[in-house]
Amino acid sequence: MPATTPVHLVGSLPRPLCDDPATAMDWFLGHRGDAELTALPCDRDPRWIIDWLDRLVEVPALEQVRAGDSGCYETMPYYRLRPGHRLQPGDVASGLPARVAAAFSAWEARGGCPPLRVQVGVPNALDLALFAFGSAEAAQEHLPVFQAAVVGEVAEIAARWGDRVQFQLETPVVLVSYHLTGREGWPALTGRLVGQVAEVLAAVPQGRWVLHLCYGDLGHRPVFAPTDLDAAVTFLNALADHQQSHRLPMPTVHLPVTTGDAAPPTDPAFFAALGGLRHGVEVIAGVVAEAHPQESRAALDLLEDALGRPVAGVAAACGYGRRTPDAAAANLALAATLARTHDHR
Repeated sequence: MPATTPVHLVGSLPRPLCDDPATAMDWFLGHRGDAELTALPCDRDPRWIIDWLDRLVEVPALEQVRAGDSGCYETMPYYRLRPGHRLQPGDVASGLPARVAAAFSAWEARGGCPPLRVQVGVPNALDLALFAFGSAEAAQEHLPVFQAAVVGEVAEIAARWGDRVQFQLETPVVLVSYHLTGREGWPALTGRLVGQVAEVLAAVPQGRWVLHLCYGDLGHRPVFAPTDLDAAVTFLNALADHQQSHRLPMPTVHLPVTTGDAAPPTDPAFFAALGGLRHGVEVIAGVVAEAHPQESRAALDLLEDALGRPVAGVAAACGYGRRTPDAAAANLALAATLARTHDHR
């Protein structure tokens, strides 16, 4: 166990803090106190993929079915393929290489290099397909195009910047899919989800990866609030088995246990499934809720007790983009305090 537990930054900041990479990274460094960070995020969209989703209206192969301001899940736009058109990976690419280039250029303009790895938030291909088309059936039909887009961008970044970056694969769809599926359907669902996620990870098999599971945070509210960690452990065990069978490393997992402004759970039963998590899966505890410091500390203790080993980091449940700047600063300060003072189990 490292002498100090690092703080993991899930990603986004509210505007205007995220308007340029230098401002965002300076903010993180200026508010971390004495905390060690796992990496420096370079995300630009405080609402995760909404800027990308809005830009799809400019893709000739797509026709907007429903317009929306994405103020909530019910007002998100979605699209369909125009008759006679064919969707290409370039049509749905997220522009990640340009974002990473801007982050490194911002530091080079100062005559230096980032003091930490730059974290690249990678929206999962299945999530992009589902948000773009608004239905699971259409998402599966067009998934190969989105998969090719994500894999291509990740491979390009790795080829150019190598171990100077940390990839964070981001997917609310995994846990939402389990929530919407009866337990009798979990085995088949798990096989599909693991295969898709593993293919993205395999684009940079020896890269530094964090897998960010999520319950959604649009408007700072979740798609659903979890009552246990059964689904997460089911998925992670299957992914760990897949990676081991292919002699590939398992990513570190950022595991959120709370949502929005809610207090983290303090019932040991919520965390019980972690006792069955495959040994060797490193977990970043997504427990930090700035309005609930006592519950955050208790949840961290309970998570580590159930896990049976120290956590690999401490973090909020999601990015800071849906918080105010003051709330984001308070969350990072609490995370730093917990990382420094936590009594490892």
